[in-house]
Amino acid sequence: MSVIGACRGLERGIIWVGALVAWLTLIPLIAVSVYDMIGRQFFHVGSTRLQELEWHFFLAVVMLGLGYAYLRDAHVRIDIVRDRMTLLTRAWIELFGCLLVLVPFCMMLIVHGGEITWNSFVTTERARAPLGLPMRWIIKSALPVGGLLLLLAGASVAVRNAMFLAGRATEPAPAGGEAQRG
Repeated sequence: MSVIGACRGLERGIIWVGALVAWLTLIPLIAVSVYDMIGRQFFHVGSTRLQELEWHFFLAVVMLGLGYAYLRDAHVRIDIVRDRMTLLTRAWIELFGCLLVLVPFCMMLIVHGGEITWNSFVTTERARAPLGLPMRWIIKSALPVGGLLLLLAGASVAVRNAMFLAGRATEPAPAGGEAQRG
């Protein structure tokens, strides 16, 4: 298997995880949000646990979907500027962006998120509200796991861009939905 083939396989795995997380969390998030909203608006009943569950689902979608969004090129970019650049310039910017911004950011998420998760687990942290959810470490684990998924996605993109700059690939990465097709 070639290096680019391995990168694309890794990318397909990250995209699969992101899609799975979206399906497993977005539908319950919508259901819990609607149920909570109807209960508060029409029946004047609210639930601390439901509100916490809403932000838990939301955090899971955001953190565990970072790698997916990066590979699908679905994150914020200045497209009006980027679209005017040559493929070579885009590849250099993407490569340096991965190495100088994405990797350190992901390492912070993994290391500090891991510490936060571990401390939460060891102290059996629960919500401050008396009726809040227990086992806070479960949702906090989305920080290091999301950081790891984004780091793997960034490493794959960096390798593919380096291969492009070395003349061993036909296009830079990411290329939107291309990671899923290839």
